[in-house]
Amino acid sequence: MIKDFDITKTKLVIWDLDGTFWHGTLSEGNVTFIPENLQLVQELTTRGIMNSICSKNDYTNVKTEFVTNGYYEQWQKFVFPSIDWTPKGQRVKNLIEAMQLREENVIIIDDNVSNINEIKFYCPKIMSAYPEQINTIAKELYLVNSYDFEHTRLKSYKILERKQKEKLAVNCSNEEFLRKSEIKICIKHDCQENIDRIEELIRRTNQLNFTKKRIDKTELENIFSKQDVYESAYIIVCDKYGNYGISGFYVLNKQTNELEHFLFSCRIMNMGVEQFLYEKLNHPKIDIVFPVSSSLNLVCDWIEVIDNICSEDKKEEQKTSNLNILFKGMCDLYSTICYINGDCNIDTEFPYWNKDLVYISSHAHPAFIEQTNRLPMEELLTLSKEFPYPHPDEFKTEFFNPKYDVIILSILQATYLGMYIDKNNGHYMEYGYANCDVTNKDNWDRALSSIPEEQKEASRKILEQFSQKYNFAGDPPVDLLLQNLKYIRETLKPETRLILILGSEIDTQKCLEGYEGMVKKHIIVNPYVREFAKKYDNIDIIELTDLIQDDSDYSNCINHFSRRIYINLAEKIINLVNSALGEERLILKKGDD
Repeated sequence: MIKDFDITKTKLVIWDLDGTFWHGTLSEGNVTFIPENLQLVQELTTRGIMNSICSKNDYTNVKTEFVTNGYYEQWQKFVFPSIDWTPKGQRVKNLIEAMQLREENVIIIDDNVSNINEIKFYCPKIMSAYPEQINTIAKELYLVNSYDFEHTRLKSYKILERKQKEKLAVNCSNEEFLRKSEIKICIKHDCQENIDRIEELIRRTNQLNFTKKRIDKTELENIFSKQDVYESAYIIVCDKYGNYGISGFYVLNKQTNELEHFLFSCRIMNMGVEQFLYEKLNHPKIDIVFPVSSSLNLVCDWIEVIDNICSEDKKEEQKTSNLNILFKGMCDLYSTICYINGDCNIDTEFPYWNKDLVYISSHAHPAFIEQTNRLPMEELLTLSKEFPYPHPDEFKTEFFNPKYDVIILSILQATYLGMYIDKNNGHYMEYGYANCDVTNKDNWDRALSSIPEEQKEASRKILEQFSQKYNFAGDPPVDLLLQNLKYIRETLKPETRLILILGSEIDTQKCLEGYEGMVKKHIIVNPYVREFAKKYDNIDIIELTDLIQDDSDYSNCINHFSRRIYINLAEKIINLVNSALGEERLILKKGDD
């Protein structure tokens, strides 16, 4: 079955119901909800991906089915549900337009190929999936490198949904409706205080991003520090229907009178905010990178500028707990924190794709954690110029921030990634897999197997130079790992609880490249780590081996697991943290908690 979706580009999933979201056909009798689908709706929402419904059914009967089965909270997670007996193609097109999204950011899930073909006729760029592929969507959700624990996007779309209904009810023109909406904006210049939300806005916006420039926090901080050159501001928007939070951002080069950044969230599309602001800035120069779903030529006189609007984003920050937890390790641990709730703030440092489309993964290795803290940044950046070219983002971490009360560290990368030690200065370098030592000439053919033939000779020379400079740390690198863990534990503040996750010692036939023979490495490494942990009263161990019942608990290799394992892992973490604190601060998230 061909895969026709990319979860990393997805902003909306539209569900069919009969034979897809649940077993059976509602109009023909009883249906049975599929628990995994109910859970997936929750997990999608937590990552800022919305859920909707397009079903040939009776709306009242569908809602009643959710409510009478105890799933009202799940029902509330759906926005703009389209439930009637008319053809689906135009309905899906209308739904996407109402939500102000692009069809290429939407997945339709339906068991009927005719429905999908019809929908694709109206929405040629829409992604699609069949019920058999829902599990793939769930497994790949860890690739979505963002979180929305407070469900702010869901709240925004609920406001938009309510506005759409009222607009239809009053039957007036769009301009008349906007005049009645009491739209207010606040232009704020304390950008450094909201840099996280601004960076997220830059990363996520497309339709209303007029310059399409993607920059990170470091570049933002550089702009904010040059106030003699740049005027920077973020925009908070509200109307009588609700508060949209920080929904816009601009950077004006005062020396050239040119907008270098001018972008807005699609949650405020068609409200006139971007046109109003452009006029207020007196029409500076702007190099617009198309496509953009708006024109700056519209004259808007229905928006009021006020001195202060309480940002929804800021209010969420003020609700923070005094318990701070960091998860660091393999990216599939995203599936674990979905099941953890309670009085806590959760931060994550997992592998991710950065803005340069470089996959940042080494930073989760204990050796890189140790090295990043021990060496000066100037020295670390020189490593980025050497083979195998670690990206500077590998050295970004908050791991040793004293705010953390608990750190959950997966050491699975220590047995998976290949680590090398500089013979001259002891610097660490990651390259390839631990089961392929590239300082050994016998492994060069394997290491270069994917390289075009005409490039292999030059690549061999690079490997020869590399092998002269570096020593292989071992397969597995036990001594290096213990050295790193000792540094980590003794550098963290003593009050920080360190929880280490050890790899499974139960073998599986499921395997991906680089994971061959992994169980043997876990069997070698784990006893050493257990003995190491016994020397400290502020280290806990979680054994993945204890959670495995049979081969179905593995997904596609020994380090990727079924949902049951992630739930049990979450339970283990919750119990350890609560026990260490002497009070029940964390709870297991069930259903729609």
